Amino acid sequence: MDFISVLNQASVLFILLIIGFVVKKFNIMTDELGKGISKLVIYVTLPALIITAMNYKFSEEMMENSIKLLLIGIGVYAFILLISVVFLKVFHVEDIKKRGVYQFLTIFGNVGFMGYPIVEVIFGKIGVFYAAIYNIWFNILIWTLGVILVTPERNNKINLRSLINPGIISIGIGFLLFLFSIELLEPIYISLDKLGASTIPMSMLVVGSLLGDMKFKEIFTNSRLMVSALIKLIIIPLVVYFVLSMFNLSPIVIGIPVIISAMPSAVNAAIFARIHESDYRLASQGVFLTTTLSIITIPLIMLLLTM
Repeated sequence: MDFISVLNQASVLFILLIIGFVVKKFNIMTDELGKGISKLVIYVTLPALIITAMNYKFSEEMMENSIKLLLIGIGVYAFILLISVVFLKVFHVEDIKKRGVYQFLTIFGNVGFMGYPIVEVIFGKIGVFYAAIYNIWFNILIWTLGVILVTPERNNKINLRSLINPGIISIGIGFLLFLFSIELLEPIYISLDKLGASTIPMSMLVVGSLLGDMKFKEIFTNSRLMVSALIKLIIIPLVVYFVLSMFNLSPIVIGIPVIISAMPSAVNAAIFARIHESDYRLASQGVFLTTTLSIITIPLIMLLLTM
């Protein structure tokens, strides 16, 4: 994919994002509608996208790449966790509620609403297949480590039932289809494929609408938050890219971890912080800031991967 193609594809995504911002400002996208679309994406269209993207005949090469991505994922998440701890020490973040939120914002990216769409733009359906495998760690960690980070008392028990979520279920179904080379019946595949195709526009509209609620001034004057955002969007993906480039890996095995690492902070940060009575205001600001800056940083990362 050349520079013009990258620019065009990135432009499509962010035009959709801007439309979401505008419809929120004009109150066409209400809070209730935004929540409804978010649930539709999480529970219906994204699982459909994952299942159809994983409907491949079994191949040793794909299985080998999947194992590599799972192993790489362990290293990447360990590295990001270490970076988040170093950030807290360097900037002397003492408030227990803020500490967990900063770590959550750094570790967990918006893999659902932005990660999968951007992976599909660059690599197509096969990219979504590999991203789903790689994101197994995300789906496990966000419901365990993520909950711990935004729980100020740090003594809440983890609800293991939460590990059974739409992401894990759809990846499980898709992987079984791949493992046993099961082809979906044509009417089922077409129905799921059309549902999955709506994930990109609806996701971008939702993300854009989130930006319509925030005040720019107080967010861009928070130096800690700005540094945290730059670490999340630039430093981490660049380190991941250069380290993986040292090994004899295929472009897609390098690309998936880099793209996922380059995503803005997960919307779950604000949701989890609110539920667990942590600093949800800081979490919301972090999601807003990283999402806004990603309009610039994501096309640069996309271009790096296609050079």
